[in-house]
This record gives sequence, C-alpha cells and structure tokens, in this order.
Amino acid sequence: MQDVKEMMTAPDFKMMDSEGKEVTLSQYRDNKRVVLIFNRGFSCQYCRRHMGQLRQDYQKFIERDTEVIAVGSEDTAPFSYFWRQERMPFIGIPDCKHSVANLFGQKVDQFKLPSLIIIDKSGKIRFRHFGNSMSDIPTNDEVLSLLDQLSEEFAQEVQRSW
Repeated sequence: MQDVKEMMTAPDFKMMDSEGKEVTLSQYRDNKRVVLIFNRGFSCQYCRRHMGQLRQDYQKFIERDTEVIAVGSEDTAPFSYFWRQERMPFIGIPDCKHSVANLFGQKVDQFKLPSLIIIDKSGKIRFRHFGNSMSDIPTNDEVLSLLDQLSEEFAQEVQRSW
C-alpha cells in the first residue's frame, strides 16, 4: 500500500451499479469511508477470489463505517449476472468504458489491475495501491488494519482540536 502524503480529493463519479441504481462517490461523504477497488474482470481467477474474500469479510468493513465499491471492466449484463449469482453484498459497478478508472489515473491493462483506493469520510484519498500484477492484491486484513489506523488518526486529530 502506498501512503498518500498529500491528500487529494477523490474525483466524484456517477454510474449505475449492477442493480441499475445510481451510485455517486459523493453520496458517502461525511457518512462512510470507501474502499474503491478496480479489477480486471471475472474471467480472472484472482479477481473472482478477491471478490469472494471481500464478500466473506464485508461485515468487518461495515463495522468500520466503510463501504466497498468494486468497479469491473465487463459490460453490464455479464457483470450483473456475476454479481447476482455470487450474491455480492457490496456495490458493484460495471464500467466497460473505464470511465471511473480513468478518473483515478488507473491505466486499464490486463497486467496492471487491480488497484485499491481508500477514501476517508471527507472525500480525501488516504491510501492507494496500484497493482504490479494480478497476484499482489492486498489482503482484507491489510486493508482493515489501514482502516483501523485511519480511525486512530482521526481520534487523535479530534483530541488535538479540543
């Protein structure tokens, strides 16, 4: 994971999720943190495994006031089929035109995905990981640990401001 020293505001987007509901990144501002994940597609064994691991630990993310949003490069129909079939509890966004990936500077390349970005409640990018291969997907435990660190940093900032 790469620590982002100069926090920048995450670019907002408006897309339809796998259920046809409109999703914007800004709808989570001031309410939840977001773990934004870009994957190559469900023909990729690593991406399927990663989505399964996220499904398994999704409640742990919710307990940390964090929403998981996975952006995939498939067309809407196959993406939505996979999402329903696998009963993914978090938000899935089909993005075959790579609109969201382009906003975040994620080059769509079959060898350079996945990437993972943690966005805090104020909309700032706090951590990001751009994969070098499909096998270097951060584990859920690593991401949950980073979310815990962000919570501790926030608590310290609040104490200092008193």
